[in-house]
Amino acid sequence: MKLKKYSLLLIAAALFIGGCKKGNYDLFDPESISEANAFQTLDHVQLGVNGAFGRYGAYTSQVYAGALVSDESKIGADNGGQGALTFRYQFSADATTGGDVTPAWAQFYSVIDQCNRVLPKIPLVTATPDQEYRRDILKGQLLALRGISLFGALQMYCKNWDPADPMGVPVLTSADPLAKPARNTQLETMTQIENDLAAAKLLLPAVTPATFSDTVMNRVNIAAYQARIALHKGDYNGAIAFATEVINSNVKPLVSGANFSGIWTDANFNESLFRVRYLTLTNLGGLWTTTGNLVYISPSDKLVATYSASDVRKAAYIGTLSGKPVVNKHFTSSRGGRIVDLKACRTAEMYLIRAEAYAKKGAAADVLLGAADLNFLRSNRITGYVNVVFGTAADLLTATLDERYKELCFEGFRFWDLRRNNLPVARLASDASPDWQNLPANSFRFILPIPQREIDANHNVIQNTGY
Repeated sequence: MKLKKYSLLLIAAALFIGGCKKGNYDLFDPESISEANAFQTLDHVQLGVNGAFGRYGAYTSQVYAGALVSDESKIGADNGGQGALTFRYQFSADATTGGDVTPAWAQFYSVIDQCNRVLPKIPLVTATPDQEYRRDILKGQLLALRGISLFGALQMYCKNWDPADPMGVPVLTSADPLAKPARNTQLETMTQIENDLAAAKLLLPAVTPATFSDTVMNRVNIAAYQARIALHKGDYNGAIAFATEVINSNVKPLVSGANFSGIWTDANFNESLFRVRYLTLTNLGGLWTTTGNLVYISPSDKLVATYSASDVRKAAYIGTLSGKPVVNKHFTSSRGGRIVDLKACRTAEMYLIRAEAYAKKGAAADVLLGAADLNFLRSNRITGYVNVVFGTAADLLTATLDERYKELCFEGFRFWDLRRNNLPVARLASDASPDWQNLPANSFRFILPIPQREIDANHNVIQNTGY
């Protein structure tokens, strides 16, 4: 696998330790910064962990790619070709046509590589007595990041869950830039993901609403990812149990009104279970609309039509700029236009996971429980909402998937929700021309291509069908 041979830690450590100027490095100077001597103390390890968290901005690529190939978006009024090939299903594995759908592969593996570089150093570095407890915390955070990054790669570049499928993604648990691993099976990939997350939870301390932080991995947001993964697998009892663990923790309960709208301008971090900080970068917001107010990608007419006037999400998610519809969800914060944090996991998803799992279990008692979750979420979003009674599990499932479309748009879910449920992409005529209005449920394009440069560098990796 062609992985980056440098680490953000090395850059950070050089700044932290000092003593080297550009152009004055000596490969044989013991005072030079290298993998061998960059990690001397637990504080140095912390820098490496910080680098791993920063790299999880890789999820932004999943958000963007998923929006372009689903029915969330349409080409914006000022589009000059940005995302157009992807939107039209004309992408492949090469860097030119696949520029939107292939980068996440290397980005997720960059997180994994950073984790694998830092993990072996944790037991070796020095620490003061009052720092010793942090060794387990740092290890747990890295294992969790490695697990959720491996799941991101599995979700984007593999078929729906099938433990017998030989075409998972490569599992890497050590840093070796010369390694050329083959694809592991889906079962082997999932086993590593689940083992990493389970081990991480054992290493991390319990959290309360007072001690919870949504910018680091902890027991609660790991459980949230475990719920997401269980739903992906069709493990509905597991999905319900993990989602319930998160909801009952009460670290980030559902909110309504301005308390909800403020999430999307970073005025507050209500409902946020895990996010990546973008202090000055427009990495997420600038994908849709530039700081010069050029609208590259707009919300689809189909999506806009799903919100009633009494739904707080309509104004929070959808805006207009000189009459042009814009993605308001990632538009602005007090730090500037298009500078917004990446919300990678939220409490609302837990209610929707549990509702879908109950619907798919299908018993009458399960339908009542799932309906309660769906109605509770809606009551926090829609003024004057009246609870709905669902007569069948199928009715509840349809309503839950529709609610996921409305609640989680532009957060990296819709495309894989459709694939997971064997549903097509069906766009409106006002959103796309007939040639790319629909994507059949059995299309090979529901599994994105592995970058061709990866295949070229490592012939042991087999490309996905169709590319």
